[in-house]
Amino acid sequence: MLVRVSITVLGAVLLLAALPVLAKTTPKKAADETAVIENSGSTNTAGYTITVSSRGSASYAEAGSKPRTQALPKEDTARLFKALAAAMPLTALPIRHGMRSASFGTETYIMYKGQKSPDLTTPFGSQALALYNDIKAIEAAVHASNHARRPLAPTVP
Repeated sequence: MLVRVSITVLGAVLLLAALPVLAKTTPKKAADETAVIENSGSTNTAGYTITVSSRGSASYAEAGSKPRTQALPKEDTARLFKALAAAMPLTALPIRHGMRSASFGTETYIMYKGQKSPDLTTPFGSQALALYNDIKAIEAAVHASNHARRPLAPTVP
């Protein structure tokens, strides 16, 4: 009986000694979320895609080229994901159609958590305007622009 009590007491002492170690478990890191900014391009300009990670990086690819990845300013990344969360559901953002050139007009969308925004080229409402401004900041950070499409080779008669 004395042996049983001693083992139980020893077990309790070991458990108490282990509690501080058990309490200091590593906190979970926030899940890496992604948002995809898509610019359609136009008849005369190439489009592009920017995949933004909530951890602060972006992968930028013009149509027909290899993507390049770079770090983003933390404040731009945080602001974009905060605006995205506030604008959910993206499909419910108000739509406003603006004037655009038939040859040079583009459309800009953002995809997040399985939803795609309406065209944000002419934003309407405070949430769409916030997203538009955040997208412009990300585009500037990765030096995104609509470059002229490569001209087709001339045909020989």
